[in-house]
Amino acid sequence: MAYLELKNLTVEFQGFRAVDEVNLQIEKGEVRVIIGPNGAGKTTIIDMITGKTKPTYGAILLEGENIAGKNPYEIADKYRVGRKFQGPNVFDHMSVYENIEVALNGFSRLGKTLFYKRSREMEEEIDGILKQINLYGKRELLPVLLSHGERQWLEIGMVLAQKPDIITLDEPTAGMTADETRKTGELIQEIMKDKTVIVIEHDIDFVKQIAQKITVLNQGRILAEGNYDEITSNPEVIKVYLKSDEEE
Repeated sequence: MAYLELKNLTVEFQGFRAVDEVNLQIEKGEVRVIIGPNGAGKTTIIDMITGKTKPTYGAILLEGENIAGKNPYEIADKYRVGRKFQGPNVFDHMSVYENIEVALNGFSRLGKTLFYKRSREMEEEIDGILKQINLYGKRELLPVLLSHGERQWLEIGMVLAQKPDIITLDEPTAGMTADETRKTGELIQEIMKDKTVIVIEHDIDFVKQIAQKITVLNQGRILAEGNYDEITSNPEVIKVYLKSDEEE
């Protein structure tokens, strides 16, 4: 039995089938990258896994338990599924350090961080996350002073602080420089040592850096699955995705 399994997963919006009977198996500790043209259903699948969107029918089995349609907060808290959205979603009025601190406390101390004393254990945990995301030297800065890539790393750090078992990342390198993209790949490779990671991505070079297995979606259905070499040499994938991506 796969760690995470999607079975006949389908969702319709006003008669339009955005995801059409998708069957997908992801193993524990795997980095799975989902690619495909715009509108292929990539983000919608993540929306269903994280509870933002309820499937029309089908199942999402996490260690055999169906979590499809459950509350997003329950999926995050009970089932340990974390999500980073496409754009950085951080608290600009708080320092980098305080952003991680709030996430570590489950956002329960939002607005109260000045009124309690941090434990040594908590400080060490926050420092560890900041070092992991390459922001330890900027921990006292406000996020508005960070580069776009650094803000993305901060949000990844906030997801890590919530101690998820599964992390979903929606285009984590969008808008990044080449150096930031490379460092993000290194960060994901570090994360995958004890997490299951699902990534939506357009940058095929970045996909090559991180992916263990790639799923290609087209018009809501799975077009192909395989490793990087298998996917980039697949005639159908080249026709519907890679060729159009190069033309852009």
